[in-house]
Amino acid sequence: MAGRITAASLATAAKLNRIWVKKAAELGLISPASLDGEDLIAVQVLAVVDQLIWPGDKRSRSETRTLQVALPLVVNTAREAISDERTTRDTVLWVLQDDVKVTHTLGERAHFVIDVLGKRCVYSIPLGEWIATLPEGYQVPASHRLAPAPALAVNNPAATAHDPPTQQAAVA
Repeated sequence: MAGRITAASLATAAKLNRIWVKKAAELGLISPASLDGEDLIAVQVLAVVDQLIWPGDKRSRSETRTLQVALPLVVNTAREAISDERTTRDTVLWVLQDDVKVTHTLGERAHFVIDVLGKRCVYSIPLGEWIATLPEGYQVPASHRLAPAPALAVNNPAATAHDPPTQQAAVA
């Protein structure tokens, strides 16, 4: 990587206010001295999960939030999924009021939705997509594995310049 990632550049890349990076550092979820793409995902997950209000819970938006026991669990589960070889673009982080789960395939996701959710409230975070679309300079090892497929030759003029001509049947 060309340069050191700062808290400000991490916040910009995450499309979040710097307050989220500061809060993640204060909670010990990231180390400002050595920021990387994994930290970008951690801050994004923190920003989503910290704002969740579960059915039956009352909380004023102006009320100071304290660290909930599950918050580090959710962020650390996301971190583990980042380096998991099973992680795909279809990987989803499921946040339940009392648990957190990860599914890696559409089949696992369908099983989870049908057999586990029932009538429970759940929030899903498209972790695989977030990893696959990390900005330049923030990629993690899985980013290359999850990168979008190369554009088809039809959409890529450079690729068609080297393709041999095809014979087309005359339409009568």
